[in-house]
Amino acid sequence: MEAAYRRRDSSPLMLIAVGALALAIFVVDAFTPLDMAVAVLYVVVVLVAGNVLDRRGLLLVAAGCLVLTVVAYFVGHGLTATTALGRCLMSVSAIGITAFLTLKNQAASTDLRERARLLDLTHDATFVRDMNDVILYWNRAAEELYGWRREQAVGKVSHELMRSSFPEPLAAITAKLVDADRWEGEVTHTKRDGTQVVVASRWSLQRDERGRPVAIMETNDDITARREAEQRIRKAERELRTTIDTIPALVLSAWPDGKVDFINARWVEQGFSEHDLRSGPRALVHPDDLPDFAAKWSRSLRTGEPYQAEVRLRQANGEYRWYLAQAVTLRDETRQVVKRYATATDIEDLKRAEDALRRSEALLAETQELTHTGTIVLNIETGELLWSAEAARIFGYDPSVTSTRELVLQRIHPDDLVQVRTAFERALMLGEVLPAHDFRLLMPDGAVKHVRTMSHGSGASPERPKVLRALIDMTAARGAEAALHEAHAELAHVTRVTALGELTTSIAHEVNQPLAGIVTNGQACLRWLTRDVPDLDEARGAVTRIVNDADRASEVILRIRALAQKGEPEKTRLNLNEAIDDVLVLMRREVHRHQVRLQLDLAPDLPPVLGDRVQLQQVIINLVINAIQAMASVTDRPRDLMIRSRPHETARVLVAVQDSGTGIGPDDEVRLFERFFTTKPDGIGIGLSICRSIVEAHGGEVWASSHSGPGATFQFALPSLRETAS
Repeated sequence: MEAAYRRRDSSPLMLIAVGALALAIFVVDAFTPLDMAVAVLYVVVVLVAGNVLDRRGLLLVAAGCLVLTVVAYFVGHGLTATTALGRCLMSVSAIGITAFLTLKNQAASTDLRERARLLDLTHDATFVRDMNDVILYWNRAAEELYGWRREQAVGKVSHELMRSSFPEPLAAITAKLVDADRWEGEVTHTKRDGTQVVVASRWSLQRDERGRPVAIMETNDDITARREAEQRIRKAERELRTTIDTIPALVLSAWPDGKVDFINARWVEQGFSEHDLRSGPRALVHPDDLPDFAAKWSRSLRTGEPYQAEVRLRQANGEYRWYLAQAVTLRDETRQVVKRYATATDIEDLKRAEDALRRSEALLAETQELTHTGTIVLNIETGELLWSAEAARIFGYDPSVTSTRELVLQRIHPDDLVQVRTAFERALMLGEVLPAHDFRLLMPDGAVKHVRTMSHGSGASPERPKVLRALIDMTAARGAEAALHEAHAELAHVTRVTALGELTTSIAHEVNQPLAGIVTNGQACLRWLTRDVPDLDEARGAVTRIVNDADRASEVILRIRALAQKGEPEKTRLNLNEAIDDVLVLMRREVHRHQVRLQLDLAPDLPPVLGDRVQLQQVIINLVINAIQAMASVTDRPRDLMIRSRPHETARVLVAVQDSGTGIGPDDEVRLFERFFTTKPDGIGIGLSICRSIVEAHGGEVWASSHSGPGATFQFALPSLRETAS
């Protein structure tokens, strides 16, 4: 059977072999005295020729064999009629019969080859296997589908080669095939590259002339993509059903007459059933909502129009919740209603939020009236301006007056008019929401109001094309701030004067020294002048020293006066090392009186800062006095005071005052700079608080830390002039 499906190709070597075999038979038959029918061996020549030659070539070979048989007879036996004649006739008959049968077999083989060529033209993978499942034929489509070439597949067991997976046992399928001569089903095969393919397989049984099964032709159509598409569809259907079941809404579908045919799982979770829905809305809808809902339901059934209604539906526990019910209809090409779909969304929380919003709006109106805070709403699309009653009062208008931009701008102080007008224009044209800012109102009676406005909105968004402005009348607050600022300045001045009071001895010593020098140098000058011959050079030197001592005394008094006088802060370019030197001039006597060893570690290239000299000197004085007082009770070790200055981090300047006193308790460290907190028995707790206020007003920070040994360090950092400028 396998040979029947193979293509015959002639080979020159085979033809030579056929010729050589025929010649050998002729020589033996003609020239040897063998008493046997040697010419019968020409049958082999005819059979071999049938495999390598076509019909015409086979006939020529058969005729040649007949001629050689006759010639060999006459050569060996002449014209005598002996038993050799019978053997010759028998050989001629055998050659003729063999040639006839070989021609018939060639015709059958040719027919099979033509059929095989037709099978190669089909797009279905087709192969033929015997009853032992051994592959006899493998077409081109099978090569393309499975990956094995014909010579690789022929001779292999099909279900072993392709690792076939059948829908039922192979023996059962074979039994059905033998009974019906056909079988169809889906089979999974594994291709040469290891991937699997699903095929629609059709088996046809071939029988011989006696009706016995001899071969099976299997035709396979690749349906892998179709099966994958079907799986995707089934998956999409499951996902759609899952989506419908899990969306936060009650979903149903109904026929044109309103009879429900589907409800999603949410209905069941809420305690509803199809029976509840088929019985009509009366059993579910709140009695107060039923008339309106029933009218909309009936009108939709009659006209096919969609409807929407807010209704309260009864739950399984008997309570009612608010739902938004919506329904639409599906129509065919003739505009006839074929299906109705409806959803019911739980809006109970929304209803409660609306009630809460109404209460909140009422509370907001009362709060605005109480706090004198107004609101203005600017519609970006239309330019329309709306204000609350309290906003109208702030601008000095009656609440019944219709608000306009012109009325608002009329009340703006001339110095702030450009700022406010620009804010209006940017809000209208660009939808910008400006940060909180202050401006002034000039009232008709000449009074000035201070107003702070804060904005909120969504720009030019189509959903919320509005800018909301809150107006706060800050006039009273500004007065309070001014009073507070004045009180703070007064307190800082009192603190400086108090510090000067604590430095009275040191100040007296610093002033007394140059005064004593003046007296001494004056007496010496008089002596040089009252000589018989006045010594003018010595007198001139004494007068020079008198002037220097007077300058020293004047400089000390100027420093004291600067610290003691009141005045507005004035920030200038300042070197903190110079401020420290000025403070130490006043503190020198106090340091010596308390037996303190003063050490300085001042960076020579310290960047300048922008600050008020008097305020920063006050900070340094307070920190030095606190350090000296912290070491007053120390008797078992030196009283060391170290003042450092250096650049700090990026573009900052650090000043540190370090002592060897009693240190800071762990609970006190975080509270040292709070107002009215003190660790001194006679302290009032404002010195360090004022230091913090001054440092923070200069854009810096101040902090304290304990040492692992005795003492503590107080330090502050200020922005350098370069950072301040940037």
